[in-house]
Amino acid sequence: MKHSRPARILLACCVVALASFGWYGTQTVRPPDCKVAVSAFTDADGRPLPVNGEEVTWDELSERAYRDMVASGRCEPPTTRWHHWLG
Repeated sequence: MKHSRPARILLACCVVALASFGWYGTQTVRPPDCKVAVSAFTDADGRPLPVNGEEVTWDELSERAYRDMVASGRCEPPTTRWHHWLG
């Protein structure tokens, strides 16, 4: 049985959409109820000053603070996104 060209295009679009949705759902994310706030001394450009002689970014500072909160039991560790969809 031969499929028409529009049917093959629709099938390909469905496969791509399903694969994209699956990839998105399996990404690791932080729990939505765990808020992390970071403050630091900055230079004139707004970048955080080095920590222990190492250059750091705001994302690195946020990740360190989140790991500390997980270690202390105040936040849950990251899980796959689809776990949050289930509630």
